[in-house]
Amino acid sequence: MKRVLWLTVIFFFLLPQGAVLGADISQPESISIPNAGFELNPTDPYNGWIWSGGNWTWDGTAHSGAHSARIYRNGGDETSSLWSGYIPIQASSIYTFSFWLRSESASKNPSVVIYQYTNGEAQTGPRQMVYSNVGSGTNGWFQVNYRFQTLPNTAKIKIRLYLYTDTTGTFWFDDFMLDQGNLALFPFSSGFPVVSSGWVYMSSPSVADINNDGSNELLIGADDAVNGWTRTGNILPGYPLPTSDRYIYNHLAVGDLDGDDRMEIVAGTRTANPPEGQCRVYAWQDDGSLLSGWPIAVDWNPYYSNNDCKITSVVMADVDGNQQLEILASTTNNASGNPNAGIYPVNLYAWRVNGTLVNGLWPSKLTAAGFYGAIAAGDINDDGRADVITARDHHRLNAYNGYGYTLNGWPIETYLNGNEGDYQTDQRIVFGRSAPVLADLDGNRTSEFIVIGNVTGPGNITEAQNTALLVLNSDGTRMSGWEMPALGTGILTQEDLPQKSPAIGDINADGLPEIIATTTDGWIRAYDLQKNVLWEFNYTQGATLFATEPVIGDVDGDIALEVVFGTHVPVAGTDWDGPVGLWSLEANGTVTSGFPLPIPTPGMDAAPTLADLDGDGNLDILAATITGQVFSWDTSNPTYPARLPWPTARHDLMRTGTYSDPNSFGNSHIFGSPNTVQQGDVATFNIHVSSLTPIFDTVTLVDTIPSGISYIPGTLFASAGTVTERHGVIQWSGSLSESLSVDISYQVTVNTRSPKFIVNTVTIDTTIEGLVYRKGYLYANTEAVYLPVLQP
Repeated sequence: MKRVLWLTVIFFFLLPQGAVLGADISQPESISIPNAGFELNPTDPYNGWIWSGGNWTWDGTAHSGAHSARIYRNGGDETSSLWSGYIPIQASSIYTFSFWLRSESASKNPSVVIYQYTNGEAQTGPRQMVYSNVGSGTNGWFQVNYRFQTLPNTAKIKIRLYLYTDTTGTFWFDDFMLDQGNLALFPFSSGFPVVSSGWVYMSSPSVADINNDGSNELLIGADDAVNGWTRTGNILPGYPLPTSDRYIYNHLAVGDLDGDDRMEIVAGTRTANPPEGQCRVYAWQDDGSLLSGWPIAVDWNPYYSNNDCKITSVVMADVDGNQQLEILASTTNNASGNPNAGIYPVNLYAWRVNGTLVNGLWPSKLTAAGFYGAIAAGDINDDGRADVITARDHHRLNAYNGYGYTLNGWPIETYLNGNEGDYQTDQRIVFGRSAPVLADLDGNRTSEFIVIGNVTGPGNITEAQNTALLVLNSDGTRMSGWEMPALGTGILTQEDLPQKSPAIGDINADGLPEIIATTTDGWIRAYDLQKNVLWEFNYTQGATLFATEPVIGDVDGDIALEVVFGTHVPVAGTDWDGPVGLWSLEANGTVTSGFPLPIPTPGMDAAPTLADLDGDGNLDILAATITGQVFSWDTSNPTYPARLPWPTARHDLMRTGTYSDPNSFGNSHIFGSPNTVQQGDVATFNIHVSSLTPIFDTVTLVDTIPSGISYIPGTLFASAGTVTERHGVIQWSGSLSESLSVDISYQVTVNTRSPKFIVNTVTIDTTIEGLVYRKGYLYANTEAVYLPVLQP
């Protein structure tokens, strides 16, 4: 009811109502599976199945018809397998595989596996495990569905059924189906998908020329090692790079640490509590050899600590102004078991490339809380050096300079209604698994601090009740219009809550970046500077799913930006089946054609990456799933850096979490002033065109004045170049060779009587980066309306 009330109040929102699984609207074609319902005796090899006997029984219980296949196991080795025959299918196509399952006293789901084969019956690509949700173990008949994409060389598949050594109980299988959907608009890149050495937790794909051979490579942290592949999916020589620790928890950081024009690789690990060992930060050269002084074990407090020792994030940034990158890391070191004991463990580090600590107050500590999300690094105080931006697992945020000293105004406490409150009586915003970012949202050349937290409290109530998006000024005060955070609509489940990391990009081409946030209520939303929801999309498809950090880029070649993200089933339990996928949404929030792309359950927890891995000049979409399958999809869209404002997790390969406009014309904009007007009022449009580099060719601008306003003759001005007005169309031309910017202004009269949202769109032909669109707004004949804050 609350969401309905909200949607009826807000105007000018676009709220897509995507059908289940988005863009595939054609009727699927059913593919015949021989003896799919086991009505013919499957022990006969001519009846569609390779029957090995053993634990298998041709049973008289059925979902439909008279028979099914039954298997039972109560211990010992894995069971014998029941295989289908070869089933002919089409390459580079989308299929939905389904069957009916019944279980009794099941400890876990049965193993149902799809294998793909070439015409020559050679296996191609990794096997695909189809998970089912058996819940408490005993279930009547229920249908299991699995969506997958075939490889470019796939000609047939086989299905395998068995029980692994960790699965006991009785299972009945019946009525197998295979439906063919559309041809894949985004086929797999050559050599992909591949399988990593283990599970992938939060490691977003890193694409760069790692070994300095002129071609891009792919790195991912999987299980306890850094995995590496060439652009064609071959394992890089010397990889995986082992750590001998439990696993790599978060993203890799990749960059040139020592100024030798070659890449270094940094990863943080997880270990169990001491005495088994403290978690460590590793740093490798591009050939896989460890840098001198690494790895480094971090501190671990033995008193009142909760959880295991984890390096929750690593970042590369120049924090001391020496023109070299330093290594930053956050850890879970804590004393949360007794926060009043006065123990404040160190859990934030800054090292030089040689492993020595940066001068100042490093390592840092603040409270008894540790880090479970990620840190960011960027210049928030405008001194030309990167600062360190943090959100510890408590209701406090902090910002440090490069020497470890807190900046003016920090740290702050975060209550729901403001930066001050009463712990016992007020709700608060806490930041377990939060990952703040920095961006100049309002164009004033100063970065804002953007972070998503969980609403808890008051007092000892620690369970998350909702999500809250905060935007803070550089001094820690709340940005105008964001005195109250943007709230979600609740929490789908308390199990395995995901990392919360917004992405930033100018998706509506108004010259100012927007905030894209996935939240734990099952929605992804786009917010503008005024906290308006531009659109929202429910990514759950009716299930309990969480989403990754979004990335932003032009994946379909339509000039406009898309928002790309993946989904996953919370894996804390044993039921991992759900409608997971890799989604792309258009700039207006509608589903991009061809999406969602199929990924195996339980899905993906790490953000995808947009990059040209294979070197063909076109953009590739890369993703790593929780169970270790690594995908690369081809697009037919040329790779333009200017159309990749947030292409990977935490914005860049150094994982700084700091937004910078990728377009040379990114600071160009148009503003209407005043922006709230009545009939008969005069407003001024100010247009600023600027480039980061000299442009010697002629740049042109066209501004067609929209209806509802009219140009006032004699008011047109340009600081350089030639500007004219004819029949309500403003045209400017000139070069940006000496001065890198030009300012244009003119006045209009408001002549509409009705309430009207007036959008004035400027088109700039940059000659070097194509067309750039900027939008300015007037709100004509409107009244201020204050909306109630809806609590979950």
